[in-house]
Amino acid sequence: MNYDALLDKAIKELPDVLKEHSRFEKPSVESIIQGKTTFVKNLGEVAKAINRKTDLIAKYLIKELGTAGTHDAQHLTLKGQFREPQIQEKFDAFLEEFVLCSECARPDTKILREERINFLVCEACGARRSIGSIKASVQKDVKKELAIGDEITVEITKIGRKGDGLAKIGNYLVFVTGARIGQKVKARITGIQNTMIFAVTIEVI
Repeated sequence: MNYDALLDKAIKELPDVLKEHSRFEKPSVESIIQGKTTFVKNLGEVAKAINRKTDLIAKYLIKELGTAGTHDAQHLTLKGQFREPQIQEKFDAFLEEFVLCSECARPDTKILREERINFLVCEACGARRSIGSIKASVQKDVKKELAIGDEITVEITKIGRKGDGLAKIGNYLVFVTGARIGQKVKARITGIQNTMIFAVTIEVI
């Protein structure tokens, strides 16, 4: 078999992702500042574009920006005022560390954990390298997951000064009217304010 035939055979056996030569376009972060809070409006979209979980991106941005924040499936809320270029710079750094292959620069990678060590494995060229872990204080936004009228099940651990039962969901305090300490109750949400949820007892379970 001559050289040209061998070359054609090798090209045919290449993975499809290596046959594509389109340049990877980095997603753009869209954000807006309202008062002393910054909102990333398209967290879900950029996460889908790079095949990473929103939780991982949110943790990284919160840590690198040195702030606190909450997120849901689509949005990220940051405490403080951050310009869009600032957030984009941190997001680009996230891509370099946790998405793009250091050998072929393609985004066709996945994160694997082996013996407490995380590895970035490229599905295009097969390269792999160890990556660090991200530790940051991030709480999914209960206010956006729950709404007035929703039913929740909580266990009452304390009694408030006005006689309401107290429970916790994540970092949020739940005030339940008509509940007693030690009870597990089904309750209906009547209001949500900052880190507090207000509810009334439907039944004791």
